[in-house]
Formats: sequence, structure tokens, C-alpha cells
Amino acid sequence: MNKLKNKQSNEILNSVYRNAQMAYEQTSDIIKVCRNRDLCREITAQQKRYHNVAMSARRELARRGEPACQASPYAKTMAKMGIAMKTAVNQSASNIARIMFNGTTMGIIDMQHTINRSHTADRSVRESAQKLLEREQQFCDNLKRYL
Repeated sequence: MNKLKNKQSNEILNSVYRNAQMAYEQTSDIIKVCRNRDLCREITAQQKRYHNVAMSARRELARRGEPACQASPYAKTMAKMGIAMKTAVNQSASNIARIMFNGTTMGIIDMQHTINRSHTADRSVRESAQKLLEREQQFCDNLKRYL
């Protein structure tokens, strides 16, 4: 049972790390084309949170003797290309907020799916991941004013 608990805890931590790291990297591309100062500030603050969350998950995985698994190079490339294509013609605040909203929602779904299948994970890991999901939802709520 303890082995399963550790495995599921590591799955949650890796999901958190993978999603936060991917979001951190992709927000750099968004910030470069964002012309709305308020929205850019909102995204920049979120990017810092993504970095902190990713580093925290990575440290916890290292403490547990587990490697941090990043998103695949293919997924990163596709996300980068998608952002470039979606912002090539339309760099409006509404479009940028929509891109961020959709990406954040995809991360929420991925993490929630991992949490839902990890019932025996450490309670503290599950609670931390749930708090992250709540912060992600709040970010989505903040983006709605730009849509």
C-alpha cells in the first residue's frame, strides 16, 4: 500500500511539475506579443507563480529520489507553434486571454484527472495539488475580463 501511495504521490507531483513548467515556458511567448499592460502584468505574475510551483514540485520529487518529468519536446513544439499561429494576425487582449484561458484549462483538466486517479496519494500532496487547481481557476476568472 505504501508503494502505491508513493507512486501516486509522485504522479501528482510530476503532473504539477510538467504542467507548471510547460505553462511557464509558454507564457514567455505570450508575454512577447501582449500589448495590453494590465493583461501583461497579470500573465507575468502568473508566470512567476508557475516557476515557483514547478521548482517546488521538482524539489519534492528530488527529495523523494524521483526525476521530474517534463512535457515531451513534441508537445512543447506544438504549443509554441500554436501560440505563434494564433497571435500572428491577432494580438488583441481578447485573443491573448483566450489562448491563456484555454491553455490553463487544459492544465487544470490534466491535473484533475491525475488527482482523481490517485486516491491513495499522500494527503498533503493531494491538498497542495488541489490548492494549485484553485489558483489556476482564479487565474481563469481573472482572464475573463479580457475576453
